Amino acid sequence: DLVEVCHPKNCNIGLLSYSPLGGGALTGKYIDINSAAAKRGRLNLFPGYMERYNKSIAREATIKYLELAKKHGLTPVQLALGFARDRPFMTSSIIGATSVEQLKEDIDAFTTTERPLPAEVLADIEDIFKRYKDPTIL
Repeated sequence: DLVEVCHPKNCNIGLLSYSPLGGGALTGKYIDINSAAAKRGRLNLFPGYMERYNKSIAREATIKYLELAKKHGLTPVQLALGFARDRPFMTSSIIGATSVEQLKEDIDAFTTTERPLPAEVLADIEDIFKRYKDPTIL
């Protein structure tokens, strides 16, 4: 509902995206909770931190987005940050890179991913969104 108010055709209020990668969940590193990347990740290092992204339904949705990114030749980061970047109400995104490599990947995703994301990619995102409207609050 907040997005509707923020949209340029309504009140034209800028929205700031906080953690557009869902604490790293949308990178896919938490799908295998025993992986080295998952064990080093904030969701495991700080119990309770963004725990909503560790729910099975959220992991299920993440897998669908990972498959979608691969289908279109994108990294999960390019898909998520490209989508956030292209929203007409989104004025900026707060990313939480924890390494120089992550920061470079995030910057590259914002600057090199096709603008806007192709219609086919957006349609596929919409299909997944319809199935998993907000998997982190269920």
